[in-house]
Amino acid sequence: MADPNPMDQIAPKLVGLIRLASALNAKDIEFYKTIDKDIKDESADVNGKLASLLNRVLQSTVSISTDLDPEDFVIKEGNDEENMKVIGNVLDSLFENVEIGLDNYSKAKTSTKDETVSSSNEDGYTYLDENDTSASHRLSGKMSYSKVSKPQLQFKEKVNNMETHPFRPWITAKPNAVIPFEESMKLIPAQEGIPEHYNNPYSHEIMNSEYPEWIFSPMEDPYIAVPWKGSPPPTWIDQPGQLDDLLVELAKCKVIGVDLEHHDYRTYHGLTSLMQITTETKKDYLIDPLSPELRPHLSLLNIIFTDPKIVKVFHGAFMDMVWLQRDLGLYVVSLFDTYWASKELALGKYSLAFLLEKYVHFRTSKKWQLADWRIRPLSPEMRNYAKADTHFLIDVFCRIQADLLKKPGSMRRVLYESRKVSDRRFEYATYKPENPTANGVVFTNGSVPQLPEYQDQPFSFGLDRDLPWTNLMRNNGLLPAKGPIVEALFKWRDNKARIEDESHRYIMSDFVLSSLANSFTPDLVDQITETSVLNVINRSARFGSSYYVRKCIKELTRLIRDVMKRLSKMDLKAWDLATNTPPVASNLTGTADVYKSVKDIDRLEDEFNDFYSQYNRLNFPEVGNGKNICKLEDDESNLQEDQAWSVDYSKKGSKFVKGKEAEERLEQAIEHLSKYEAPVLELEKVVNEEEEVEDEQEEKKEEEKEEPVPKEDPDEIITLRKHNRNKGGRKQQDAQSSSTETIDLSKKIMQAPSRHERKKTVKKRSYDPYAESGDKGSDIPKLKKRKRRDIGRNAVFKR
Repeated sequence: MADPNPMDQIAPKLVGLIRLASALNAKDIEFYKTIDKDIKDESADVNGKLASLLNRVLQSTVSISTDLDPEDFVIKEGNDEENMKVIGNVLDSLFENVEIGLDNYSKAKTSTKDETVSSSNEDGYTYLDENDTSASHRLSGKMSYSKVSKPQLQFKEKVNNMETHPFRPWITAKPNAVIPFEESMKLIPAQEGIPEHYNNPYSHEIMNSEYPEWIFSPMEDPYIAVPWKGSPPPTWIDQPGQLDDLLVELAKCKVIGVDLEHHDYRTYHGLTSLMQITTETKKDYLIDPLSPELRPHLSLLNIIFTDPKIVKVFHGAFMDMVWLQRDLGLYVVSLFDTYWASKELALGKYSLAFLLEKYVHFRTSKKWQLADWRIRPLSPEMRNYAKADTHFLIDVFCRIQADLLKKPGSMRRVLYESRKVSDRRFEYATYKPENPTANGVVFTNGSVPQLPEYQDQPFSFGLDRDLPWTNLMRNNGLLPAKGPIVEALFKWRDNKARIEDESHRYIMSDFVLSSLANSFTPDLVDQITETSVLNVINRSARFGSSYYVRKCIKELTRLIRDVMKRLSKMDLKAWDLATNTPPVASNLTGTADVYKSVKDIDRLEDEFNDFYSQYNRLNFPEVGNGKNICKLEDDESNLQEDQAWSVDYSKKGSKFVKGKEAEERLEQAIEHLSKYEAPVLELEKVVNEEEEVEDEQEEKKEEEKEEPVPKEDPDEIITLRKHNRNKGGRKQQDAQSSSTETIDLSKKIMQAPSRHERKKTVKKRSYDPYAESGDKGSDIPKLKKRKRRDIGRNAVFKR
């Protein structure tokens, strides 16, 4: 017989206890404590026992189920609100762990079988996984958040993320060199906008070595990959002795397919975790870059990778080239990127999965794309997925090559784009140029440069270069006033990530950082406590993304409080004004005052000189020797006559405009503008209204005097009703006068009416016979005001 469940015995007792506690709470125990000392003492004793019991439960729960510090979660008597927050934070942590566990359980339950078997379906496609006929499968079991030990801790070369010097290539020799190794490894001095750095040591070979001739002709015997079903498993290489056999096999080929798997969650810069190679001899290899024994010897692959006679096929090698040189010291000459080939052919879709479906009718699986490729040993499913990335890559290359040769010039354009991809170099953020893209430089996203202007001051507003946290603020809709706290949290996260060799996402996700920045203000510094900060983290963090930041809750709370105290003493408007460009005046009074109208002339001059020097150096090397540098001058005398001011382009070509000619043009323009007189606005004299009324009265008196007085006829017969024989005469006269009336086009019609005219339009007040008597208290009843009756439909609304 099975043992009884303890919960079956405890649950009924808990129900009774909860009912009793609720009943006591309803009786207003606080009131009885004020009138009875025994009740007060007994209640205090019970509260102390309950607080002690809750503390024991919380300490045990926190220490076993979470990574939090148990000392931060203590129940205190008499502070019910804070105690509820403490319990709520612990429950949030427990529920988060339960959510993670349930998610892993559901994925493990719905996962496919351990062994992946391919099959050919009726639709004509071959599948990597017979149960994975769609893209809806999710990663099961071990995710990219796997808690495996860090392999970089076992490397002979210890990790250092402090960036005290530019990135130096890992190579100690240079096979297939055109430029000698010593010359390729020279430190390039700092230039304008470009700090000191090391060039890509194979840059010359990449951009100038000729591709093999056979790539420009149709293949007589095209490559056909081994069918997926029944193909042998890939060869695993993790020892230096196996590398020699691999080099011998690769040397037999004129084309190889290569792909990489990368991990960037539990390391700062990233980690190349696996290399897949398929040879023209139809063999598949999996190379382990995480092997401490093999890793120092992988640079020997440069013997093959830099051989221009062997074509290296990658798909989407944009980041692969950077990972190879950053982690392994490998460089690729004669690269063929199938991504740029698909773009040239305008296929519409450019992923490797689409190319496999189109050219070889093979459908791969997507559920291992986010796998943690640091796991050792790799499961059979992960090995098959890695093998599939390159198994058909040479086959796809041969078919794409045939399509490119049908379009004149397409092959050379694809090879040129492939050269540019391979020529890029990795650099630390501290030594990145002002324009990384133009210089072919890739750096770790989100890295804060280890420069004095970033590290020696709390806030870096006013810097000319782009700030690393600008994109985070823009993507999360943060206001500019939040810039100081965002910068402080961003720098803190970056520093922790460098020290611990972790990614920014592992230390603190962008969403948690944005939530912390939005949750606190300088006027409420006293409310910034460890509990409130932890409460924000619990609300915004999911799936274990807050494990590390919870360990640093004390340090993080202290940082936020310090920043808010600083902000409470400064004007936040300065944060917005610091990056605004000052206004520019536009009034030109003479040649000597032209540049004085610009308020920030020094800054404008520096930016213009930078642009002009780069443009001059790239396009006009014959005058780019530094002697004829164009400058914005603040003094007319400094404008030299033989100085190159600008370039004039025409159909005949381009020519330089000298300083003397520029000065003449400026004087000519100002002289021309000075011929035009500024328009003068004349205001009409304002007429006094009183004078206008007097004039009108005088005119009326004169009109009355001019009217003739009719003479009476003594012989006229007096009639009671005299017929007007000329009845319509007045109308005809008015019509005639109106037809001959002249239109007054003067501005008087736009003027306001006079005081006399306004008096005519004022409505006289109607006479009320009861108004005066009503004021005297008369008993005469007033008229009853009747409410107007609305005839029509009436609607009544009831509540």
